[in-house]
Order: sequence, then C-alpha cells, then structure tokens
Amino acid sequence: MQDSDSSVDEFAPPEQEDDEGDEFMEEDATAPDEEDDDSQTVSDDEDAPRGESICDIDSDLGSDIPRSKRKGKPSGLKSSTAALSKVVGHGRNQTRKMATAAGGKTRQRMIEDWMKGGQEQRFRTFFGPTVEDMYPVLQTKDHWTKQLTLPSRDEGNLRRSFFASAEAGEKDVKSTRKWYADAGREAFSKGQKSKMITEEEGRGYMVNDGPETTNFLLGGVKQPNIYTLKKGEYMSLSTPFQPASTRRGWMFNLGARIQEAQWVPNEKGSTQYLAVAVEQKRPGKPKHKPMENPKASAFTASKPFSSAIQIWAFDAVSNGRMDPSKPPRLENVICTEWGAPRFFQWWPIGAKDVVEPDVQDNVRLGLLAGVWSDGKLRILDVTFQKLASSQKPSYVHYAEAAFELEMPETIPTCLHWLSGTSLAAATASGSLAIWSLNRNNGLTTKPWFYKQIADTYILSLSSGYPSRPQMISVTTADGFARLFDLRSPALDACSAARGRALVLCQGWHEHTQSFVMADEHYLLKHSSIRRFHGNMYSMRLASAIVCCATSPVHPGVLVGCADGTVETSNTAPKIFNVKQLPWQQIWFKHEWRPPIEQLNLTLPEPSPAQTDSNIQQAGPSAAKKMAAQARPIGITMPPSSSNVPASVLSKPLTRIAEGYKPRQLGMTEESTRAKYDMKFITVYEEKSAIIKMAWNPNLKFGTWAVAGSNSGYLRVEDIGV
Repeated sequence: MQDSDSSVDEFAPPEQEDDEGDEFMEEDATAPDEEDDDSQTVSDDEDAPRGESICDIDSDLGSDIPRSKRKGKPSGLKSSTAALSKVVGHGRNQTRKMATAAGGKTRQRMIEDWMKGGQEQRFRTFFGPTVEDMYPVLQTKDHWTKQLTLPSRDEGNLRRSFFASAEAGEKDVKSTRKWYADAGREAFSKGQKSKMITEEEGRGYMVNDGPETTNFLLGGVKQPNIYTLKKGEYMSLSTPFQPASTRRGWMFNLGARIQEAQWVPNEKGSTQYLAVAVEQKRPGKPKHKPMENPKASAFTASKPFSSAIQIWAFDAVSNGRMDPSKPPRLENVICTEWGAPRFFQWWPIGAKDVVEPDVQDNVRLGLLAGVWSDGKLRILDVTFQKLASSQKPSYVHYAEAAFELEMPETIPTCLHWLSGTSLAAATASGSLAIWSLNRNNGLTTKPWFYKQIADTYILSLSSGYPSRPQMISVTTADGFARLFDLRSPALDACSAARGRALVLCQGWHEHTQSFVMADEHYLLKHSSIRRFHGNMYSMRLASAIVCCATSPVHPGVLVGCADGTVETSNTAPKIFNVKQLPWQQIWFKHEWRPPIEQLNLTLPEPSPAQTDSNIQQAGPSAAKKMAAQARPIGITMPPSSSNVPASVLSKPLTRIAEGYKPRQLGMTEESTRAKYDMKFITVYEEKSAIIKMAWNPNLKFGTWAVAGSNSGYLRVEDIGV
C-alpha cells in the first residue's frame, strides 16, 4: 500500500474528484479517528493486542493509485474499520487490501478465514456449523489424503472414524459383552437346538444345481492359461502369474450364484472367518425360462428344504496381511431345513476380541441374524467344535433357533444391526421393526418399534452405525430413498429424488457421513444426512451398479457392476471438494460366456495341431510344472483364436482380467458412443454380474475384501498396498 501524496493523474475526469474515499479518506480527517478506533479495538479484544496477532503486515511502499481514480463511499464515513480496508475481487477470489494508516504503515489484526468462499458454506451445509462438526472432517481429509484408490497398509492408515467417539465405542463394546456373558449366551443356549452330524449327511445340505466343473481363463494378457476347477475347489491368485507374483488371495468355484458373503468380527485373531451362502433351490421345483416365471419375481416365501452356510477360515501373518502359504479351510457348515438363506449379517461386536478354540476346542463366532426362504427371521448363536485331528470341516445341524419370528401378513426383505444388541428388519409391506435383545423380558419376538415407513416393498436397509446409529435409510420399489431419525420418525424424515432404477444395495460411508447407493446413470451417489434430498456423485462406471461395499476403517468404496467389473476409489476427496477429480481403479473384471451352442454360432474346425488328444497329452507336463504351486488343476496352454478346440467351446468359460492402472474420471461421460456406435443400454450375460462384496470390518485386516458373482466365482484377496 502506498502514501496518499502520490501524484494526481492529469487525465482523470474532474467530476470523479468529489467521490474520493471508498474506505480511503483525507489524512487530516482520518488520523484522529484511526487513533481512537485503534485504541477501542485493543480494549475490545485484549487477548490479542496489536503486535501479538496471528499476522502483522507492515508496508512502507508508496501508492500509485491517484485520488481521482478511487471510488467508494462518501468521505464523510468515520468508521476506521471500513476506512482501513478495501474489498477487491469477487466470489472466492475476494480479498481485502488494507489502507495506509498514520505514519505510512498498514497493520492487519488477523489473517482471513481459510474457508473464506464457497467451501466454508459447503462444509457447514454437509457436516454442521460448529467446530465440533468441522473438526472430524478436517482430520479425515488430512489423514487419508494419500489414499487414491486401494487402501494403504502404512502404519496408522487403518483406523476407526474420527466421527465416532472412542469413549462411546468402548462403552458399547463393554455393555454388549456384559449382556452376552451374563444373560445372552445362556438364553440362546436354552432356546437353540443343534447337533453335530456326519460328513455324509452334511454334504447333502450343500447340493446346488451348478455345473460340476468350470473352465477359467487366467493369467497375463499375452499368455493366459486355462484352468479347470471342480465345484467347491479353490486356487491361489498367484498361480497364473508365477513365478513373479506377489498376490495374496484365493479364488473359489462354488458352483452357483453367491447369495451372501459376510466377515465374522474378530479384531485381534490371526484367523479370519468368512460366511458364504450360494443359491440353492427346492428339489422338484419347476424351472422356468428367464422372464417367463408366472409368479412375482420379488421375494416370496417357499416351502422348507435343506440348505447350508459355509464358514471358511483364512490365516494371516503378524502384520495383518493374508498368508499366501496357508490355503483356506472349510471349518464349519451350518445345516438347516428352513429353505435357502436369502441374506444374513453378523453382529458388529464380537463376544471377544479374539475368536479362538477354548479348552474343549469349541469356536464361538457369535450371533448371526438372517432371513431364510421360508419367510422367517432368525438369530443363531454360531458355535462349532474344531476337529484338531482332521482337516475336514464340522457339520452342525440347527433344528430350532432361540430367536425366530414370522411377520404378520408379510415377509422380511432385509435386515441390519443397529448396535451389538439392536436389530432392525424391513418388510415387503413397507414396515420397519426393531428389536433390542438386552431388554429385561429376555429374547422376546415382539419389537419395541413397528411403524409403516413406506407404501411399498423395501429393497435395502442401512443405518449410520457407529457414529449415527439413530439414522435409518431405506430404498423402496417406488424409486425413492428415505431417511428417518428414530428419535422422532414422524417428524425427522426426508425423501431423496425419485429414481427410475431399483436400488438393491446401499451402505453407510462413515468417513463422509453419507449413504452410498447406485444411480440410474451408472454413477455412485452419496446422500448426506444433512442434505439427503440432494445427490453428490463420486464414481462413474461403464455399466449398471449392482452392489457396493464400504469399510469402517478406511474411506475406500468397492462397486460391483453388471458387466463383471469391480472398481474401488477413495470417494472422500470428491465429497469434501466438488472440484476434485476422483481416482478410480479396477480391481478385476469377471466375464462369463455360455457354451457356443447356446450363442447360435458355428463351431470352427480344429486344426491337427490343436485337437483334444494333443491337449490331453500336454496336460501331464503342465500339471507336473504346477505341482509345487497351490492347488493346480488341469492347466493347458491356450490355442490361437482361430484354432480353439471343441472341448473348450462346448463348455461355459469364465475369464478374469486384472492388473488395471488407476485413472481419473469425471462425472460427465465422454462422447465416445458415436465413435464406436455404442448404445446407451447394454445387456450383459446374467452370470457375469458381481452381486456381493464386503470389506473385512476388523481393524488390523481392513484391506481384505471379498467379491462374489452370479456364476459362483468367489474371490478373497488382501488388496492393501
């Protein structure tokens, strides 16, 4: 800033000389006022007197701005606060220049707010106006600023949310475990009827109508290999990329559609457990062609039949990474006569921090809530005896559950744990029911909350646990998403904009305080609890979103699509700053094709060099080479595309592609349809879709992920970097 004695512009219009000022005034008139106002300011704010403020600006530079060019308020204004400053610029670029005080020096008491502009208003709108609301946002933004797509295993990167109070979390864990030790365990033990059965009997509960073997095309793009896996077998993900592979994970062929996959809470245990259920159908049930079922395609109750839930165990090393040297084990099979399990979920708080065998070799996994196809909701206390002398699994048959109920005149369609002792379930009639297991009257099937919250079928249910357990979000068949506050559900309710596609899956993103769900335009949207009616988009996909998964220990989001693609991204930077261009990375891509005969294609004539007999002769040498690797099964080198043997073309084939690089995508789709003559909607093979995904919720193992497809392909991998 400069002195006011600078030379006057000779070419200035004479009529502008009367409008001197703007916040600059004559030195004679302003000098006394400046002194008075300065002293008054110091007295008003004694904690930060002049000379001890955050920023003091001294300038002895002169000014080239003539008086005749200065525009603003009349010179009669006596306020020194206005007199010493001048606003320059517009919007976010708005700054404040300080005028020259007496003595040729300018002083500013404090720097401008760092959130000056649109970002301050955005933060206040989405997270709250107080410092307590803002502080967790800034902590989250700084802590995970380096995570672009895949979660990092650097020290301190995996941690619980800044929004959830550590004291409240410890109190919840303590009260839940106290209830289970004092009353819950005994109540389930008395009401639950189960027994061990033989392996021969247990195998009958695991039957599904999938093919006995499946061919997989795996490996590098230039030299992929064909592997054959039988139903129920698995293989290491590093096998197709030997010897230079560092992948930590396993792939399974379970034969039929993956119905559900959920991790067991086990914070500090070296063995992690995964519960998996596949699609099972009632024997003798008539089969209909696609789109020709005369009954409703929605969930309808069926007659009881045999089914199973598989419990797989995965070992870890000391730092929490998956141990690739130890293959997974089928530890336990839950056998029931209640029809196929539609969906289930483990309680969020385990009975102990470590799940391990006790002195009697009994392993207690905890409470499992689920809905079976007979239309009933049940809670099981899952416990099995580990057979130390054998590597074979134990089979436990459950005849009766301690907590079992049937909704009046409707059926449950989805469920969600609100805490370690509270369970919520939604119904086909649009009602919401909530039970608390720790009430004085024991395991009563009468809910303490039962209310009609929608007019139609509820598709998905989620809550803001652990930081906002009272917030409930549902999506319904009429295209709306609705948010409720359980403290006053009649008043505190909000609906989002209606969509034209059904939202079958949603998740609570703890690190942005929002619910994530699919959008009809192949976008992943966030619905903040303070602006639920508005949508924020963070990821753009190439096909319809079928499922999504969020983690409580890092901000990474997994998205599964109809074309078999699984992508991941850290969506927090995009939500915090709308101008941020998000990073996305494809974890893997799963493609399935039926036999060529079903595609109305003519089989090519095989060349003499690529006959079935030649391929079978190549099998032993290839199998010998793979003998030292984890579970190699029938490897053959792929022929050229023009000489594919009939034995490969006549069977279904699954291709897995991986190794994609991260990329930045905007929310606006690029105009590539005209170039490639692409249509807006593409129909993919039904069995290519990824339909179930889940992050491991345990802190030390938060980089483990599972994804399942319609074809029976299940992938479990530690994708931390």
